[in-house]
Amino acid sequence: MLFFRRILIFAAMTLIVSKAGAQDYGGAFNASVDAGTRWGFRIISPVTVTSSIVRLGDVVQPVDPNQAGWQRLRRAAIGLVPVSGEAMTIRRERLGKAILAAEATPRMIDWFGPNEVRVVYRQPTPDEVAARRAKSGVNDFHTITNDHSVNAVGYESSTDQRIPTQANAPALSHIDAKRVIHWIEIAMEQFYPDVDDAYAVEVPADQTELVALQSMSGVTHMEAVTPIDDGPCRFLVVARSINGPIESEVNVNLVSYPEVVVPTRSMGRGHRIQETDITLKRMAPENIDPNAVADMSVLIGQEVRANLRVGQAIRHDQFGFPILIHRGDLVEVRVIGGGVTVTTNGKSLGDGSESDLIEIETINPRKRLLARVAQHGVVEIVTRSPIVR
Repeated sequence: MLFFRRILIFAAMTLIVSKAGAQDYGGAFNASVDAGTRWGFRIISPVTVTSSIVRLGDVVQPVDPNQAGWQRLRRAAIGLVPVSGEAMTIRRERLGKAILAAEATPRMIDWFGPNEVRVVYRQPTPDEVAARRAKSGVNDFHTITNDHSVNAVGYESSTDQRIPTQANAPALSHIDAKRVIHWIEIAMEQFYPDVDDAYAVEVPADQTELVALQSMSGVTHMEAVTPIDDGPCRFLVVARSINGPIESEVNVNLVSYPEVVVPTRSMGRGHRIQETDITLKRMAPENIDPNAVADMSVLIGQEVRANLRVGQAIRHDQFGFPILIHRGDLVEVRVIGGGVTVTTNGKSLGDGSESDLIEIETINPRKRLLARVAQHGVVEIVTRSPIVR
């Protein structure tokens, strides 16, 4: 019995020494996250940021500076603040969703402070930009920080590891570049679905900006740095990795798809198409029917011949001139010839638009004739004038 008691005492002392050693070596003991982990956060408001991306560490402080998982959560993207200076309001529920998206969520979270955060963007001063560049020594980089202190606006770390992406840095191998590009293409579909639908997206594999994302295992945020248009564009990609959040501005080439006419609302047969009923939409060439319409003016005033659905390209066989006479309509028959017009009544045996030839049947006597549609409810039969010899 005494032997087992000594073993338990020795194991307890070993655990205490191991924990103390971890604190001395890493500066803080960061426990792992499990189902029993309970987190406490203090909400900060108001907050002023110099980046358009608002991160969790900008608006939240952990109650325990050594809180488990904080190094992963602090750089989780919350949203984009308007650069116009307009205040952005973030509610506590949105912060909880950001923690869920960071894939490090315990079962219980204790919140302290106000229920919402007010965030305002401030343009960084030239001195701040110059200091940031001087500190990095390169133009583009991503940062992995091991700091355990929290600041409402930025982060300072005594062990700041930076991975440079200088112009002369070697590009990724074909396999690594293909994997990184695949993640970027998935992020484009998620964060910019309209761009993915309207443009052919090409990420150059030989760019050195991909080096910073080599260890990525998924994209948490993506933001357009330059205006989105045909040609080269730059996107900020924020990703997660085994070492923590990483980011880099990557070059993306956009090539616009051809435009086709699509309905803005569902339309049934017989509907007269107006300008507000249609719009132009870009589509991938492989998804465009060869019979699709590309000119909106062709459709104005036309009549729908087949049901049209929102967002689907309109084909030439789905519309036509308005039907003026339908099968079974009673019509006025005008027989014109030699300067004389004779009018009688008849019945339409088919549908017809203006100038179409349709078959009719006169009432008295009952006789079938071919007539040309003149207007709504009126057909004409033109005969040759008698020749006098």
